[in-house]
Amino acid sequence: MDWLKSVHFYRKVPRDLTEATLAGGTLSLISSIVMAYLFFTNFAAFLQVDNVTSVQLDEGQESKIQINFNVTLHNLPCRFASIDIVDIMGTHLQNVSANIHKTRVDASGNYVARTGTETAEPKYAEPLNAPHEVPKVSPDLDEAQFKLAVKDHQLVMVNFYAPWCPWSRRLQPVWEEAYANIIQKPPLREKVIMAKADCTGQGAELCRSQHIHAFPTIRVYRRHREASHESYVGDRTHEAMESFIEENVHDADSAEAESEGSTEVAAGPGEGCSVRGVVLVNRVPGNFHLSAHSKSHSFQPGKLNMSHTVGYMTFGRSLSPSVLRVLAKTEAHTGYNVLSDSLHIAKGHNTTLEHYLKVVRTSYVITGRRSHIDTYQYTANSNNYQDGESLPAAVFSYDVSPMQVLVQQKSKTFAAFLTQICAIIGGVFTVTGLLDGLLYHGHSAIKRKLELGKMI
Repeated sequence: MDWLKSVHFYRKVPRDLTEATLAGGTLSLISSIVMAYLFFTNFAAFLQVDNVTSVQLDEGQESKIQINFNVTLHNLPCRFASIDIVDIMGTHLQNVSANIHKTRVDASGNYVARTGTETAEPKYAEPLNAPHEVPKVSPDLDEAQFKLAVKDHQLVMVNFYAPWCPWSRRLQPVWEEAYANIIQKPPLREKVIMAKADCTGQGAELCRSQHIHAFPTIRVYRRHREASHESYVGDRTHEAMESFIEENVHDADSAEAESEGSTEVAAGPGEGCSVRGVVLVNRVPGNFHLSAHSKSHSFQPGKLNMSHTVGYMTFGRSLSPSVLRVLAKTEAHTGYNVLSDSLHIAKGHNTTLEHYLKVVRTSYVITGRRSHIDTYQYTANSNNYQDGESLPAAVFSYDVSPMQVLVQQKSKTFAAFLTQICAIIGGVFTVTGLLDGLLYHGHSAIKRKLELGKMI
């Protein structure tokens, strides 16, 4: 085995030929502490998993993308809230209702009902083929006259109208005919009044205080209370309104009328609507917007306020809480629900609030599993503007990027960890040896010079 000894890299020096010093011992202790610290920090780094992000072309083959949302419109009742979808491919869907839920809310954002229901559009009487002059027996009210009417009558119906509105003009002769028939019935004459308020004239202040959003709006007031009212949503024929009055003049509350679907209990001033659901849109630039829409009402743009709160806004399939916890450890979580719980206030009436959303698909590969999370993240920029005489809206414009973000979990290999440990031990040992040699030889040189100086 003598040949094996000849290739020994680390030949030993007899202990009697070595010399230990105080400085060398101190350096050896320090180097041991440094090596231990570097070993444990690198071992902790070896156990950690790093997220590596890369960008590549989106390989998804889906032609549609899912949008999940919950938006509360603070000043638009549910019966007027409409969801429309438009994109550059020519798609134009109006008043989308599939997979959409509407819940009425009051001015404080509290639910009026647990679930929202769609109110059917009221039927109007057919226009007269040969119009004739209908006697105007229904009184016009201002705010003071309105308070007096509610105080003096058991049941009050008020038609809030605008002369320029075609639906108001269509209702006017029917309204007068219904009231003319009511006042001919002695039991009803003293207890009931059907009045009207011109929201562009003497009744403008009354319409403002009653938060009228659309024309014509018919309100019902009972029990001599002007603050407690219902919205009449039944058919707008004189037969339907006369029948409603005869059945409700003696009722103390609105429960029966509400159950029959002829009225809707108001949520008070500033009634709004929580709109939530899912829509499928093409993977092309477009927008979906919430606006006022009705087939039997007219809207005055300057009176609409589209202030809203976004509860959540996400793209792609909804993720479970367990998946969200995994996603929370990555950068993808910050862009998953950017508009969550954000409040957007319209600065004045007739103001459209628009959100520009840049959407990018994100795939998160999970280490140790043969699965990955597919989701979307987006950036959002919001703006508001006034657009002449058109109706304001809450607009969410989206643009899906052709690129995809791929997030992968990667851990260090044991070979790399072992290489680092060897480099740490060898490097610290070598540097310490250089410092020890420098101190030892420097000290010896100085000592010899001092001894020579004494001899001279």
